[in-house]
Amino acid sequence: MTTLAVLPSRYSSSRFPGKPLVLIAGKPMIQWVWEATIASRGIDRVVVATDDVRIASVVTSFGGIVVITDTSIQSGTDRVAAAVEKMNCSFDIILNIQGDEPAMHPETISSVVDLMLQNPTIEIGTASCSFSSAEELFDSNSVKVVTNDINQALYFSRSPIPYLRNGQHIFKTNFSSWLLQDQLDRFQRHLGIYAYRPEALCKFTKLKPHWLEQFEMLEQLRALAAGMTIGVAKTPHLSLGVDTPEDIQAVELILAQRRSEKN
Repeated sequence: MTTLAVLPSRYSSSRFPGKPLVLIAGKPMIQWVWEATIASRGIDRVVVATDDVRIASVVTSFGGIVVITDTSIQSGTDRVAAAVEKMNCSFDIILNIQGDEPAMHPETISSVVDLMLQNPTIEIGTASCSFSSAEELFDSNSVKVVTNDINQALYFSRSPIPYLRNGQHIFKTNFSSWLLQDQLDRFQRHLGIYAYRPEALCKFTKLKPHWLEQFEMLEQLRALAAGMTIGVAKTPHLSLGVDTPEDIQAVELILAQRRSEKN
């Protein structure tokens, strides 16, 4: 089976224009994502899908491959689909690894590929990791996912799910409580990576936005609402998306910790 990884990356951003090119620990953000992807097992080809010549120039400067897509495309998934169509090649699995995830770990990427290979009935694959603090759990920028007993997604939300009816107030007021220690690992943080069967990617891009998606601002809810199956690979590696300049410091800390673990 052949696997294509597409890194959608656009220059325009209301909160952080030009963020794919911002330097993180001395490298452009998109380069970190590229290097993590090419270091992953099970990836046959990697391309960056962008609509901006500045991003394209930087990517080619470090040896990356670029597919230019239309400026009118708004979502990362639609940009991935447009890149695949433009490449006019056949792949069995297509990964969408968001270009603003510089802390994405190669093992996380590989685990999502393995998930798709081992579970042929899953239409879409993604990943999650445990939360390290209750403060993160209650942060609306941290997307949560709950799964069934065979690791298929039941729902994604910006709210803490499942609702801890008898202990939520303790979470909020006492981060060192027994609830934090004994139950925090039951909550899963969704990571910014997707894998699609080609037919699933085509089906998804033809679906109209769902009201759940619009309420939560999470496009994966469009797939769940349509009855599509989303498998979730659980990983120990945290990956933080960069939405604002303030997010860079936290990402650099993760990358520095990984470097120290290797040495």
